[in-house]
Amino acid sequence: MHQKSVTVDKLLSGSLLVIAPHMDDEVVGCGGLMLLHEDKRRLHCIYASDGKKSPTALLPWQNETDSDLAQIRKCESREALAEIGVSPENSTLLNLPDGGLSRARGELERRLENEISRIDPNFILVPFRYDLHSDHVAVHRTIRNLKRSGRIRGTVLEYFIYFRWRLIKGRDIRLRIPKGNLLHVDISSVSAAKRNALSRYRSQTSILYAWQETPILTEERVQQRCREPECFLVADPAEPLLSCFSSSKYWFLFAHYVERLGKRRKDQVLAFFKWALRPSARQTG
Repeated sequence: MHQKSVTVDKLLSGSLLVIAPHMDDEVVGCGGLMLLHEDKRRLHCIYASDGKKSPTALLPWQNETDSDLAQIRKCESREALAEIGVSPENSTLLNLPDGGLSRARGELERRLENEISRIDPNFILVPFRYDLHSDHVAVHRTIRNLKRSGRIRGTVLEYFIYFRWRLIKGRDIRLRIPKGNLLHVDISSVSAAKRNALSRYRSQTSILYAWQETPILTEERVQQRCREPECFLVADPAEPLLSCFSSSKYWFLFAHYVERLGKRRKDQVLAFFKWALRPSARQTG
């Protein structure tokens, strides 16, 4: 399907598959679109990872985590999809290692090919090609390879999760993509419903452990993602990855590399200094 022939009306009536690297990505990036869809029976969702590494402490000695986190997030995903109207039969969990999808590309590719061939959707929604999480990039690259090799059908669109980049003008990577290549979906009529679906992800919207200062999904971010239109890049897998940008292409490639690799390192350094400077650490006994 040609890019210009993809419309919001076609998205809302065709069969639609959302591939989420982690539980909550589907609601954050596509929840409004799913809620607006005319026939929820034609909505499907595949979760690639087991979700057991979110939240995870930045400092190795702050290792308090829930051994049942993977099961908790699985239950949360079912509750969130129920809020949207998607039946459990239309969701699939691949249970691949959270944070390790790039190392499991062979298994990821094989299983996604099988599931997509079974579902045979009109539209496949995947994370943006230059998202700032390695699992998101792995999912995108896998679907891109399957599509380019003709092993799956369906029109591929990209949704945005981590679109805030510090190293680019405006700090929003979506602003660096020509407007004609983006499809915007007004979700104002289902904003409250999207928020209700996100609230089901209590492991992401609340503080679970003493070492957490903020939840994974802060209140500010939840409000933003439920208020703003959802944005999708209509992708042509035959074109180069950098073709989505009209200028400064190699700067964006460099910025993506630095932002993706540097974010956790920066967060770890800040967490260490906060830990070292806490009152109990300054006590000499």
